[in-house]
Amino acid sequence: MNRSPKYDAVAAPTPDELLAEYLPLVRYHADQLMRRTPDSIEFDDLINAGVLGLLDGARRFDHSREVQFKTFVSYRVRGAMIDYLRAFDWMPRGLRDNAKEMQSAFQELEQVYGRPADEIEIAKHLKITLNEYRTRLHQVRSMSVIHFDDLPTNNDNDDQISILETLASDASETPEAQHSLMEFVEQLADGISKLPAREHVLITLYYYEELTMKEIALILGLTESRVSQIHSQMVLRLRALMGLTV
Repeated sequence: MNRSPKYDAVAAPTPDELLAEYLPLVRYHADQLMRRTPDSIEFDDLINAGVLGLLDGARRFDHSREVQFKTFVSYRVRGAMIDYLRAFDWMPRGLRDNAKEMQSAFQELEQVYGRPADEIEIAKHLKITLNEYRTRLHQVRSMSVIHFDDLPTNNDNDDQISILETLASDASETPEAQHSLMEFVEQLADGISKLPAREHVLITLYYYEELTMKEIALILGLTESRVSQIHSQMVLRLRALMGLTV
């Protein structure tokens, strides 16, 4: 009888067994990330990066930590893909500078008005036209709300490990990790609560309901391009509220 390979202290699975069991997981994470990456990123390249993360995760896995192997390698797979995208540096310097400038505008105007600034106020602050501002939003449309390296990390034997990996074990053994993550989650929730109504609806439909931009456009009575612009604005505003850099 065939059995799915299991990682234990007696016999670690071979690379072929790992791929047979976990390639669907690699493809799942690649599919999720491809939704938010530019056309220049190849799906197969993300898969290759994820496979390397899978093999590396299998090599690093410590069965004595009471962490589920699938949970552990899941973060290694996704982390390897994010590292690939970060190294690829698909956002040109000019666009990154524009994103930083827009994010600074959100922070400054929030302090001035004591409320979220609208797009006309932001464009005026940047001394550009409304159309130019919307063009900039379109250009940075692939930015994510939270990047992998935004998450708090704990130093475990000189190896930076995502706090989510740490919490996959018994949280009672890692109170510092639990506290750091809870602070981050509270910060995220507080930022979301301060978003303007339409951006709040958008983040709910896109990230919680997992609707496509096209589906959201139909619900809101907008064009898909306009929804994409609002999404970029929401991302920049929320990262500004959380104090996260571009």
